[in-house]
Amino acid sequence: MNQTQRRRVTFFLPLLAACVADSRWPRIETQQWPAPMQDVPGAFESSSLQGVVLNEPGFEEVLVLRYGDPVQVRPAGETASYPLPFHDKEVQLKAGSLVLCSPGGKVEILWAGGTSIVFSGRTTGLVGSPSRGEPTFAFVELESAILDLRYGDQVRLLGGALISAEVGPLALERLNSNIMRIENQSKADARIMFREADVHLGPGEEIHLPLLSAGGDPWTGAFDDGSTSDAIPLNWEGDAHVFGEAGGVRVVPGGDNEFRGLGLRMQLDAGESFLLHGYTAAGRAAPAPEGWNEPGAPVKPDVDVVPEPELESEVWVPVDTAPSGGEQASAGGGA
Repeated sequence: MNQTQRRRVTFFLPLLAACVADSRWPRIETQQWPAPMQDVPGAFESSSLQGVVLNEPGFEEVLVLRYGDPVQVRPAGETASYPLPFHDKEVQLKAGSLVLCSPGGKVEILWAGGTSIVFSGRTTGLVGSPSRGEPTFAFVELESAILDLRYGDQVRLLGGALISAEVGPLALERLNSNIMRIENQSKADARIMFREADVHLGPGEEIHLPLLSAGGDPWTGAFDDGSTSDAIPLNWEGDAHVFGEAGGVRVVPGGDNEFRGLGLRMQLDAGESFLLHGYTAAGRAAPAPEGWNEPGAPVKPDVDVVPEPELESEVWVPVDTAPSGGEQASAGGGA
């Protein structure tokens, strides 16, 4: 074997070894820019939104636009997601679909009414169906997002809180594992329902919401008097009635009860009540019925109680031991 043949064998031996070892040397990627997307296992946990948004096609449709890679979508009714490549950057989806954005990606979701949600980074969410009683959109994971909402839209934030507004934009940002920042960049108020709190965020204002292990879903017992959208921040167990009074709302229990809210936890006995000041909706609430605070009828015992006989009281008559005036006179005459 001459020197030229030895050089050829020496050159091809590493290539042959690479093919046998399944190395990446002999492979050629035709897509140079952007790089192919990689799956992100475990980025979406469906159990966190179980019962909130169904994985079934709804009536509403959205348009998903991919601005930066990687972005994946899972159509409603499907069990697996697929990436949006650079040559097919938009897709129409029905309510119930999943949109997943990984670090470095950016995506926008458009609704027919003008609603828009743009998010980037590690952010995931589900398109809801308001016709089924679901929120317009529900976040599962959040890094950064911009909401441009319209009247009637309601978005479920990370942790379960609900936000609604008639205009946008509203900026969302997850500061750390326990805090989420919300900034109202619009010219109108935004409403946030977090547990028992009903917060109205004015233009230019921002709020930091804690991400609690117990969740931030609005309490189902946080009640409203039915006249306005201003909710009373209370949660209760048992029966309760709300009546309007001058300057506030009076809450009257109807039996066994426990009230929680505003940092308090209390139980009221029969005939007791409490007044909440500062609620404008109280003026249109039903007036309190007459006699609500009057004592009820005495409770009849289960066993007949025989009253004890009363003892006759002894009458004590004071006795005057001093001599009368006549006796004193006769005694003086005898002397």
